[in-house]
Amino acid sequence: MKLLTPIRLAVSFVLFSGGAIFQPVFAVATPAAQDTLRLHTGLPKKDSDALFSYTLEWRLDDEELYRVTGMSFLNAQKIDSDASPGRISKKLVTAVKDGMIQLDPHWRGVTVTQPGDEPELVVSNKAGYSLTSAVFRDYSNQALGFDLQGKSFSAAGVGIGIDLVYAADVDYLDGFTARKALTASQGDIEIRIDEQDPIRIKTDGKTTGELEAEIASRLMQAQLAEASLVPHIINKDKRNNKPFDGSEVQLANLAAESLRIEVNDPSLGVLVKFKFKDENHSVKVAEPRFMMAALAGLSIIAVLFFWYRNQKKSA
Repeated sequence: MKLLTPIRLAVSFVLFSGGAIFQPVFAVATPAAQDTLRLHTGLPKKDSDALFSYTLEWRLDDEELYRVTGMSFLNAQKIDSDASPGRISKKLVTAVKDGMIQLDPHWRGVTVTQPGDEPELVVSNKAGYSLTSAVFRDYSNQALGFDLQGKSFSAAGVGIGIDLVYAADVDYLDGFTARKALTASQGDIEIRIDEQDPIRIKTDGKTTGELEAEIASRLMQAQLAEASLVPHIINKDKRNNKPFDGSEVQLANLAAESLRIEVNDPSLGVLVKFKFKDENHSVKVAEPRFMMAALAGLSIIAVLFFWYRNQKKSA
């Protein structure tokens, strides 16, 4: 009977230890609007249909990645001068909502909204999802602005890529272009970070690679990269395909809250890429079989310890 008390003590010790060491870990759902990106739109400058598209990618917590692409064609000649300033943003919001229709409602993890009639759109994650990347492709030469609504890109862990491309490389132009241009025509590129003085680069006769190298050398915290910040996404619509050309400007840790870019060259387009932190994987609970083995080991040690101490007292 003397051994009964030590056994009870051992069992109590093991249960307490097991509860303390192997408390279940529950994943907290990613809160809504944790990842937010705002686009400020301008007006297209080309007097012909020019492509603007953007692809958003997000993850359902602990599960699969999903994406949607919105695509519009913008033409400066078709824009009424009396129309509201937010008419371009409205068109872009509608485009991505049309793309969302193809997804099951349970998979639609982001919202794209236009505040009032402002020339801007806001991309935000829904609760239980996180935004992983966004790619904006503009061939209309409009002025674009991006920000995280008060957060700096570095603090939010958001990387940026700027990829200059030839307008003639877009597949939908192939049938109408006798010879693809291998250099820019004539114009300039302006990039501004926060309220700093903008950098301006002449495009005249330069290749996209030369222009990117010049931007990287003049833009603080920038570097020229040979790998795309965001993997090339194959879209079923060939008009939206533009394979990576092996060079882009990247700002991996930009300590600023806004980025503005304007390409003024009809032979050029720009892809602006954003990569968000993909950290919505929950902490994994220890393997149940490992837990049982550990508890069994603790039980044996505890029983032997109390039995030995009881025997020592009886001697």
